[in-house]
Amino acid sequence: MTDVLHLDELPSDVLIIIFDFCHAFDLVRLSEVCTRFHDILRSDVCWIKKSKRALVTNQSSKRFRERCYTLLPLRNKWHVSQNWKDGRYAKRTYLTQKAKLMPWLQLTANTLWWGAGTQIFGFRRYARFNPVDPIFKIDTHNSDVCRFVVRDWIVLAGFRDGSIRCWDGITNKEIFNAQDTHASDVDAVDLTSDVIITGSRDRTVKIWPTRINDNSSPLAAINLLDRIWSIAADPTGHTFCAGSAGNNNVAPLHIFDVECGGEVNVFRQRWRKGAGILDIIWNDPQTLLTCGYDTCIRKWDIRSGTCVGAWADPTDATVYCLSTDYRYTMVSGTQFNGEAVLWDQRKFKYIQMYQHRCSSPVYSISFDNCYLYGAMDQCLFQLKFSGYGYEEKNYRNLF
Repeated sequence: MTDVLHLDELPSDVLIIIFDFCHAFDLVRLSEVCTRFHDILRSDVCWIKKSKRALVTNQSSKRFRERCYTLLPLRNKWHVSQNWKDGRYAKRTYLTQKAKLMPWLQLTANTLWWGAGTQIFGFRRYARFNPVDPIFKIDTHNSDVCRFVVRDWIVLAGFRDGSIRCWDGITNKEIFNAQDTHASDVDAVDLTSDVIITGSRDRTVKIWPTRINDNSSPLAAINLLDRIWSIAADPTGHTFCAGSAGNNNVAPLHIFDVECGGEVNVFRQRWRKGAGILDIIWNDPQTLLTCGYDTCIRKWDIRSGTCVGAWADPTDATVYCLSTDYRYTMVSGTQFNGEAVLWDQRKFKYIQMYQHRCSSPVYSISFDNCYLYGAMDQCLFQLKFSGYGYEEKNYRNLF
């Protein structure tokens, strides 16, 4: 009788090749078969390829890693990613108030930034996050915040009275306060190492030097004949994208050169009237993501000027905001029921939906590998996906 070779007697390098063909769920089960399998599967070598394909937790982009509170070990990524897809999370609500506002938030590795009404706060992120003692607090008292952005601890904000203000996020000291920069609400701002870019309800986009005062003149002023809702500079700082309301027979998406303010790209797309763009994210220097009143997330190739991907909201709702891991994952905040939607750019249909059963839209949203934060009109919510034993809230097949 010939000798029988058992699976657990194979050389380790052969087992690793076999394990590479297994699903992550099967690897977890195999790790419980025997001590040898357990030791092999505890090493990172079996999880390298699978972790790069994981939704949310792949941590491939440097820009995404910079806003993660902690980085997950390779063998933990699958479990957390599966929690995101299955709707397994712990929910907490913060910053509740009676007044209805339109807040905005930003997320960095150590700080959650929240602004609404006349206030902007920065809260230190801890494992047991509780925003009661802000490390950054500004109350302007005289005008509401429309939009703000945080870059390298510099906080830049646009206000309803047409002013722009800037602070040092570490010392809370005001860097400048420029009044009357626009005739109306400054609904869009962004900051590069060289310039400040602003867009307003007064239909103009302006490029400013990094230090502004009341006597400063813009380096360039562009009249788009339409209300400006969003602005985003590309990762290189050479160009920026402006999104407008889509009225007055004006296309709502424009790319401009930062240095001269000239339009450098025209997008070939049939736009319906009122299909305004409310949020813009540069996925990389060649592609960008947009969302807004046309109820879709769209991916654009700058080189060809065409839409190369579109994902329609499952409830046909306005998509107010968008966040991405700069690889596969997108999370959108929508108009109805405090709804956040998880998307995989490799798939057409949405992956999961997180509902909060309230009448407020999600005005702003951001996430890292383990946490999702959303700003609604009367609160800030946090969803945590990194634990075990969560009850499943699966809305995947609801629509």
